[in-house]
Amino acid sequence: MRLHDSFRIFLRSMIKFFAVVVVLYMAAWCYFNWSHLRERYDAKNAVKRYGIVWYTDLGAAKTLAANHKRDIMIVCVRSNAKEEASDSLINRIFPSSQFQSAADTWIPVLADLREGVEDDISTRNSRDEVISTYNLRNRYGCLILVDAKGEELRRVNYTNESVSELLDKLSGGKFAPLPPVLKADVKESADTPKPAAPAVDPKSEKPKVEEKWGFTTGL
Repeated sequence: MRLHDSFRIFLRSMIKFFAVVVVLYMAAWCYFNWSHLRERYDAKNAVKRYGIVWYTDLGAAKTLAANHKRDIMIVCVRSNAKEEASDSLINRIFPSSQFQSAADTWIPVLADLREGVEDDISTRNSRDEVISTYNLRNRYGCLILVDAKGEELRRVNYTNESVSELLDKLSGGKFAPLPPVLKADVKESADTPKPAAPAVDPKSEKPKVEEKWGFTTGL
């Protein structure tokens, strides 16, 4: 065998060797950094508004729901628009401890058509997918519970129920909270609308605030 042929064989062997080393290194790096990569992917598809970490991408929510054997809670609102059902959810229901517990029990997905705000194209496309898939066009104040495959389980149109009544309807019985799953670590969005003044009960002339157990009281 000529020297030239021997060198070619040696060179091919070295290339294969280094290729295997690179592949093994990349596999090991991904293995040891998987949680970090997962967190960055989740953060890209999540937003924190109204004190809750919401997923904006249905596919990401399905993956998380399947991994943790949870259902998905989809909420459709229109903020900044003086839309009654949306305003009640944002100002009375979302801040309550019971709804926060529901957002920990289920994987929350937010479809928010924000008045006067131009979302980036990725957020718009994800939101439009949710709205189209579940027929939510102009159905603000609607909450839907779906399974990890995206199959609809129950749908509730918010009509000023207490938070406990709302969650019982959505869960199909008595709402039973579960331990929270690990979600994306994202900060509260800077463009989150500031809560409006609480509604006023004309009889007491005091603001109505949703309490921990779902009752409304004047402060």
